[in-house]
Amino acid sequence: MFPKLNPKTLILGIVLPLLATHGCDERATQIAREAADRQAQQNTAMAELNKEVASGTHQLVEADAQARREIVGVHHDLQAERTRLDSGWGALEGERKEIAGQRRTESMLVSVTTLVGSGLIVATLLGFCWYAVVAARSGDDTDAQLNELLIREILPAESAPLLISPHPSSLLGHTQSDAPIGE
Repeated sequence: MFPKLNPKTLILGIVLPLLATHGCDERATQIAREAADRQAQQNTAMAELNKEVASGTHQLVEADAQARREIVGVHHDLQAERTRLDSGWGALEGERKEIAGQRRTESMLVSVTTLVGSGLIVATLLGFCWYAVVAARSGDDTDAQLNELLIREILPAESAPLLISPHPSSLLGHTQSDAPIGE
């Protein structure tokens, strides 16, 4: 209910009635002055201390604000670095996918090339075999006649008719020139 009083006011409130009731005692007056002087010194010291606290608080607030600005700057730097790393990672992932696609294409080309090469070799072999079969069945006796001529020239005359004569009558010892005309 009572308002808070300043300590200086409180001391004066106590000392003054004492002085008024006891008279003006020199000693009491001196004690009151010393108490008031001490109170004034304490108040001045408190005011200085409050100023220092306020100054310290102000410096603390400024330091805190500077630290927050630095934190925000570091945060922005981190975000920029993260963005740069993300774009680098995206580029790296794109290159990886491109290389994987190239490897897949190269792998398919190797298998297709092998298959086509094998098919060409088989086709060439089949074509050669077909040509050999067709050439062997052709009605051209030129090769057979040349072989017969070479055998007659190289081998003696007695063994030649046995080797080259296609007729069964030659196996009996007759040559075509010896055979009767009716046969």
